[in-house]
Amino acid sequence: MSDETFDKDAIITALVEETRKLRAMVSKLEEKIEHGEAFDTTFAASKYASRHLKREEIPSDGMPAKHVVRLINDVHLCDFNPLLNTSSYVNVTSEEEEQAVALIGAQINIADASVYPSSIELHNSTVNMIANLWHAPKPPNGQDYVGSGTVGSTEAGLALKFRWRKWYAKRHNLTDHEILAVRPNLVISSAYQAAWEKLFRYFDVEAKIVKPNLLKDKMAVNAKNLVAQCDEKTIAVVGILGNHYNGNYDPIWDIDKELALLNAEKGWQIVRFLEFMTLIVIVHVLLTQCHVALQKGIHVDAASGGFVAPFQELSGKGTPGHYDFRLPNVLSISSSGHKFGESICGTGWIVFRQREDLAEHIAVTVTYLGGSSDSLTLNFSRPASGPYVQYYKLMRLGKEGYMTKVENQMKVAAYLRNFISNLTHPNGQKRFQILDGGDTCCLPVVSARLNPDLGLHYDDKDLQHALSESHWYVSGYSLGFENPATFEFEDIFSDIDQASTMFRIVVKSNLSQGLAENLAHKIKETLAVLDDLDEGYEGVKQKIAAMKAKAAVLSEIPNVHKPTDKRFKALAKTVLFSKHMERKKKERSNISGSIVSQATC
Repeated sequence: MSDETFDKDAIITALVEETRKLRAMVSKLEEKIEHGEAFDTTFAASKYASRHLKREEIPSDGMPAKHVVRLINDVHLCDFNPLLNTSSYVNVTSEEEEQAVALIGAQINIADASVYPSSIELHNSTVNMIANLWHAPKPPNGQDYVGSGTVGSTEAGLALKFRWRKWYAKRHNLTDHEILAVRPNLVISSAYQAAWEKLFRYFDVEAKIVKPNLLKDKMAVNAKNLVAQCDEKTIAVVGILGNHYNGNYDPIWDIDKELALLNAEKGWQIVRFLEFMTLIVIVHVLLTQCHVALQKGIHVDAASGGFVAPFQELSGKGTPGHYDFRLPNVLSISSSGHKFGESICGTGWIVFRQREDLAEHIAVTVTYLGGSSDSLTLNFSRPASGPYVQYYKLMRLGKEGYMTKVENQMKVAAYLRNFISNLTHPNGQKRFQILDGGDTCCLPVVSARLNPDLGLHYDDKDLQHALSESHWYVSGYSLGFENPATFEFEDIFSDIDQASTMFRIVVKSNLSQGLAENLAHKIKETLAVLDDLDEGYEGVKQKIAAMKAKAAVLSEIPNVHKPTDKRFKALAKTVLFSKHMERKKKERSNISGSIVSQATC
């Protein structure tokens, strides 16, 4: 064959390219083999155990599912133990069946009513059960109650705002454009939750804040003072059924009475009739409160109490008066299912008294998904896990189960309250001042503060930090807040300075009597530790760092005795650190001139 029939350069180039492709294929096969082998080995024996995890970008290649789960579990392992967290109201326990239900719901976009009509029906059934629990008026023609699963109370605030806007514009002959320049307000206690601050900021509603007193009324707002803040621009008054500081209930029943008087005095009462009625029927309607809407209404923020107060009432230990739709001025009620509703998913519920001139103002009709459905929530696409799990819990526990659960929680709270109230300082004075509502007519919450008459060198926040050394977490905080109307940092309560502190223990369903006894024991131990220190807990941390630095300097000097600081010795004698100190001493007993460190305390 002659040279002319060959192109040597072309052949070499083709061979080089083929070799490159083969090498790439081999490399990919090696990766697949290695990736496959990862499925058959432990995480510790895989390449992923020593791989630096990038936080800014998606990794170039994936990893076996079981190893991803391990990575996520490692992250969660560094969280505080949620079962020992008495600071939060959020439920942290669940059954395997409940977790399975949550997983089913996680794969359903409940916004798509045309694809998931049965899931919508389950959601509506849950709303109906909750509305019945709160004694909502029966809807006409056998329709469902008006409400929705949500993520907070904002939907209620918006419905009330738009309802007010329509009324105010008509009253003052304002156009749709002119009314936009009028800023409404909402009257609420200073013990409100953060969800309301978002309403104030995001939807341009002025906050008219009323400060309750702490020592006399235990944070329950005064009904007269609250209603006195109402004016023509007030969209509603909020009554809190269990504030998050100490669990006490605002007197919703008294707020309703005061608001009825104000509505009558100002002529803000609007009466609607579906048809012409005789005088007898009119009287009957007024007496039974049917078809009556009061312009200045109440929203009940039952974020925590919505799944507590009804079951206290069922057990014969209810509030002095009604707190729900049995009161004519109550227009809407919201609650958190993930608190005492026992859901493990972030779940909120809102129920409106009626659709007409209330819920209709925020109803958005959606048709582009193949059907027609109304949405009452701020967010649209969302998983069905919340409604699914709430339905599971309502069916699982029933009224009897919820009632027994709440009774148990109140009993455990009473035990802790009694224990704390009976603790005494070495000088004979009471250690604590109880600040919650007591054993009835409140949430299962224990709230107190260190007795200010003792003049202690530590406060309730120091107690929180020191108690966390025993793995228990309570909530200690100062009594100040940023007023959303003025943006000034002010006292929360009318009778206590913002520099004062307090703490709370939320008795969730997982806090059994046995755990409560351990918590009580740890509180007593921790107080003994703090008593032995001459500064607060944060000061102790700084002292330990200084002592360790001193020890490091001394360790560089040969044949010199290394005495511990006098305060360090006192610290070593305390209950909290004694076991650690004894162990370290035993470990180093054969080392001359050794210094015991608290590095792991």
